Amino acid sequence: LSRKISDLSLMIQGTRLEGLISELYQELGNAGVSFKPKTYLADEWGCPHGVPVIGIPFYLANPDLSSLEGALTGIEAESEAEVMMCLRHEAGHAFNYAYRLYRKPEWRQIFGKFSQPYRENYQTVPFSTRFVRHIPGWYAQKHPDEDFAETFAVCLTPGADWQNQYADTPALAKLIYV
Repeated sequence: LSRKISDLSLMIQGTRLEGLISELYQELGNAGVSFKPKTYLADEWGCPHGVPVIGIPFYLANPDLSSLEGALTGIEAESEAEVMMCLRHEAGHAFNYAYRLYRKPEWRQIFGKFSQPYRENYQTVPFSTRFVRHIPGWYAQKHPDEDFAETFAVCLTPGADWQNQYADTPALAKLIYV
């Protein structure tokens, strides 16, 4: 615990993350997306505002650190399925930023104004048919950027039957746009 993260010699290469990132790139390719966002180790999941890269929590690069994270927070580190969910979501942000889709009038019409304030605390409408559900907690309702990222992630998920799951809902227009 007393060591700096930079002194831990962590890297993605040679870890389970390397395979999961390759899986993400394969999913993107299968969806006809040639863009492959770069990844790096960070202090949490994220895609810096406007930058088309994916930050992955550093503790996921080392099993001992993953266990320590779980012991300190009381929450187990992400499973491979959860890592893939997060990678798909963050890839949605990276794709949005790489192509500046949020600037397009059609994007704003479908998802809302990207410039609206980003709120940590937001009012949800549980089970709203206006939004997809990918990451738990109705995360798509948080901000138009999150709505797009969640919609992108649902489209990217292998075997997702979103055409039927969201048929006759307002969320279907978002999925078709993506």
